[in-house]
Amino acid sequence: MNQVSATERKIFQLLVVALALICFVPGGISAFGGLNGSAALSGGAMIFSADSPLRGLGDNQYRFAFGVFFTQGLVLLYFLRNIEKNKALFYFAALSLFIGGLGRLTNILEFGLVDEQVLPPTIIELAIVPLLVVWYRRVALQN
Repeated sequence: MNQVSATERKIFQLLVVALALICFVPGGISAFGGLNGSAALSGGAMIFSADSPLRGLGDNQYRFAFGVFFTQGLVLLYFLRNIEKNKALFYFAALSLFIGGLGRLTNILEFGLVDEQVLPPTIIELAIVPLLVVWYRRVALQN
């Protein structure tokens, strides 16, 4: 492997680590803090009070979904242990992030851009993640 391809591989790996951190921070805060944790992360007001009837089911589903998002970060870090051998894990994590981005996009199309904070993750999931998949193929084929 020449120096340019080794450098390119390291940059790719650093971007995957950054993507994993993106999964960990909001994923962990939201999985274990629920909707109120997410609201606090974004600087907003509490969404549910203790007596809110939606707190149980809505918050429960939300925490589950973000638990999955948090786990995608773990999968991405495990993938980095051997990027050639663990390619199915990377493809699956990328696919799940892309599908999540499609879910965000359908929300935007249905309700409009209600909060500008959803735009960066939507762009990451629908544009950056597919570009990382293409780049991964290049990095993996160089060996």
